[in-house]
Amino acid sequence: MRKAVSILLAISLSLCSVFIFSGCAKNVSGDYKLVFITDGAPINDNGVNQSTWNGVSSYAEENGISCRYYQPGLTDGELTKETAANYIDLAVKNGAQTVVLSGEAFSVSAFEIAPTYKDVNFVLVDAVPHSEDDDAMRMQNNVMIVSFNKLEAGFLAGYSAVADGYTKLGYLGSFYSQDSSDYGAGFSQGAAYAADSLGIPVYLDYAQYDNPFINYDYSFTIEPQYIPVEEANEQTFKVTVVDGVGTGVYTDGENVTITANPAPEGKIFDHWEVKSDTEGVKDKKVNISHKNRASMNLLVGDCDCTITAVWADADTVPVTVTESDGVTPHETINAPVNSSVWVSAPAAQPGFVFDHWETASEDAVEDLNGKGTNVKVEDSAVTLKPVYTISENPTFDITVKNGTGTGSYVTDDEVNLVADPPEEGMMFYKWNNVDSQGLSTGIAMDNEYCYHTSFKMVDRYASVAEKMYDDGTQVIFGGGNPLSDSIFTATWEFDYPVYAFGSGIDEGSKGNCLASVVTDFGAAVKLALEDYKGGAIFTGNCENNCLYVTGKSLDETYTDKKGNEVENPEYNEGYAAVYEAIAKKEIKPINVQVGADFRKAINSKCLTVNYWVL
Repeated sequence: MRKAVSILLAISLSLCSVFIFSGCAKNVSGDYKLVFITDGAPINDNGVNQSTWNGVSSYAEENGISCRYYQPGLTDGELTKETAANYIDLAVKNGAQTVVLSGEAFSVSAFEIAPTYKDVNFVLVDAVPHSEDDDAMRMQNNVMIVSFNKLEAGFLAGYSAVADGYTKLGYLGSFYSQDSSDYGAGFSQGAAYAADSLGIPVYLDYAQYDNPFINYDYSFTIEPQYIPVEEANEQTFKVTVVDGVGTGVYTDGENVTITANPAPEGKIFDHWEVKSDTEGVKDKKVNISHKNRASMNLLVGDCDCTITAVWADADTVPVTVTESDGVTPHETINAPVNSSVWVSAPAAQPGFVFDHWETASEDAVEDLNGKGTNVKVEDSAVTLKPVYTISENPTFDITVKNGTGTGSYVTDDEVNLVADPPEEGMMFYKWNNVDSQGLSTGIAMDNEYCYHTSFKMVDRYASVAEKMYDDGTQVIFGGGNPLSDSIFTATWEFDYPVYAFGSGIDEGSKGNCLASVVTDFGAAVKLALEDYKGGAIFTGNCENNCLYVTGKSLDETYTDKKGNEVENPEYNEGYAAVYEAIAKKEIKPINVQVGADFRKAINSKCLTVNYWVL
């Protein structure tokens, strides 16, 4: 008995750290008949959990049922199967007769646990029960699924975009997602319907960002821009670095990083020697941050100067990183015995990515699969050969002119740039970057006005969105794609107005959002609870008013606070007519399977599609 109590107490304590709200209806006993378990996010997330909770609490209030919600804790940002199971058990043991579960995080739990509680009704929102090893739907007699007609949602978005006057549209989706296929096919058909109804030409760029055959060039060029010293708006000073990096002409007050070159054999870095090169200004005016660090900062001002790396004798061991051939040295670091050094693999060749290190000194390498890793230095030389493999996805192929950083990179790689020292009479100004069409790539560098800088490689989705906007696309939709946030990111790179069309929830708060097609989780969950059927699927669609586009209303009038019936400024006659026609099945969008060519579902005289797949 003590052991059982201890286990229960441990579970209870683990839940105590999670904020739990109780409410809906007055409850003296502490039992709650209706429980909602979030996916780990709070119920004020302005998203699925908040909408679902609104539906749950509204249903409970109208029916006099006690309800509450649980917000589980996350492990490394994810809701584990074990935690999900604990919360389901807790809800049932506390008297829940109906448990609403939020999303894919509960799919396996709904499949495994629901059968053990046959007298409890489960509602699984926007997911399907399945086993841990198979994504195929496995219906349970006491689980009702809440889903949405994404084809109709996409149709409303496509129609609305064209009806609002936009004639150059884009869609970015996922090749491997049924939701994305539905949203994309619906968006295209809605745009075609509006174009044909209005008799106007409409153009659609359509891309699936993870399609292996996408027709897009991911290469671009980065180049430092130098300007004549006399064009500087501020006083400038010349800095000469001997046996190190940082030589250049800089403005007064600029903070410049100075780094020593790799030490020669039998030597280690000892200190910096500084010297003023301006007559009448003492050496101590050369303001460096650290005299004994191989990489330090110089606060430019007062004088021209020379900064020299000074070496000291030491017992060193060479650590050599070769090129991919295993023979040609890329970098050799002479490191002191009984120390450790950080090494990085050279940038990959186009189309390749780093895979692992080959070395006879495996025990010395901290991470054989890490592109960057620590190497322990003892009394023997260490040689590391980087091994590359063909990338499964298209890579960004970067050419750096007059500097270092050239190579092939994938999303989230850190790219380090160092500009070559300027010619006499010139000074570094900034970094420029252009893609294969001569257009800016929108890369966000840590500091584009610093001769040495870095940036994290953007995701391919954002780069495709930018390419569409570069070509004149006005609005891009990404319904059904988990990376659709990248469309909003891309909109900020342009001086002229471009927009994203949101999906799922109202994404108007993100800015540059034309509108959002909303799948109303609250309305759908409430309807499912009102007419619960275990082993069935409730589909939110136009017929049950669980879909809508923000800023557009089906009602011509509304009642104001004074009880007066007034004209509704958001009423749109064309939108209302299309919505009703979809609800009555007079308009039937055609379904498209995952990865299929959506163009076969379109028969339009006015819509022209640019399909970005070879």
